Amino acid sequence: MTDKPGRILIVDDHAPNRLKLSMAVRALGNTSEVAEDGIRALEMMRAEPFDLVLLDIVMPGMSGHEVLAEMQQDAALRSLPVIVISASDEVSTAIECIEKGAEDYLRKPFDPVLLRARIGASLTKKRLNDAVLNQMDFIRSILGKFVPDTVVTQIMESEGQLEPRRTEATVLLTDIEGFTRIVEAHPPEAVVEMLNVYFRAIIEPITEHGGIVNNFDGDSLMAIFNVPVADPDHADNAVQAALKIHAATETQDFCGCRMRTRIGIDTGEVVAGNVGDGSRLTYTVVGRAVNTAGRLEQLNKDLGSLVIVSEATASRLRRDCPLESSGTVTLRGQGEPIAIRTLRSMEDWE
Repeated sequence: MTDKPGRILIVDDHAPNRLKLSMAVRALGNTSEVAEDGIRALEMMRAEPFDLVLLDIVMPGMSGHEVLAEMQQDAALRSLPVIVISASDEVSTAIECIEKGAEDYLRKPFDPVLLRARIGASLTKKRLNDAVLNQMDFIRSILGKFVPDTVVTQIMESEGQLEPRRTEATVLLTDIEGFTRIVEAHPPEAVVEMLNVYFRAIIEPITEHGGIVNNFDGDSLMAIFNVPVADPDHADNAVQAALKIHAATETQDFCGCRMRTRIGIDTGEVVAGNVGDGSRLTYTVVGRAVNTAGRLEQLNKDLGSLVIVSEATASRLRRDCPLESSGTVTLRGQGEPIAIRTLRSMEDWE
């Protein structure tokens, strides 16, 4: 990992010192740039990437201590390793530099063998850190296809170990009307391509409104709002996402095929957390709201509707929505009837 040349910035106000360090750095197979003071060094660090900084302490204008302090305040420079090379033999000076973020401390005149070892160790650590950050960025980009950035951040910070919790959430379930006929009428490659284009279209408004896509099951999808990141407007956001999904699927072709979407939404208490065998985990929710949203989605078939929202969700809405009361229904597996609302004309909704 240390075979790749490092790009090293040398910061020292004395030209002979800059020259000696540059020669030593290049003898190790690395490249070097120089800055004669701290102000210029910070300008260069912010303008172009470096792998390591060799920093003097006593300099006019801005000292090495001040450079370290500035780097710690800048998120882009905070992880850039610094080896302080100073004429001071005071232990307190070395301690202060380390406390301010320096990776290491060497005395002038430097020992070439010791400098080689310290540069090698610092570059190895930098490359390991870069590899981890690149992997994290890759994971974030993959997760970001399915969940909002706020959720990705929480998942990354918790290393995927999201604590189980009991909370209120809004659950949205979708299904494609007459999808079995579509599958039978098209070759497998076309069906998969249709689904990929279709899911991209309906996931966009879900993530736009803070929902997390929790599950795919054939042509159906489940999204949850208010977990794992709290959202006081979760009911509104779920309904707004549903309305945008409806608008998109009513007007858009998916690889030459129209695919109308049935949607059911309910709000209630759920238990959310990671489930699995430890090696493979899925963040999911369970509870009556999940069951109810699924039953409401299926009820669209009987009512000839496309979007059904439970009164539990509708009662929490803060925004006006094109929904109208459709009485009460008793859902399969549930004893008590619930009030529902269905989507009316979208013409008066923006």
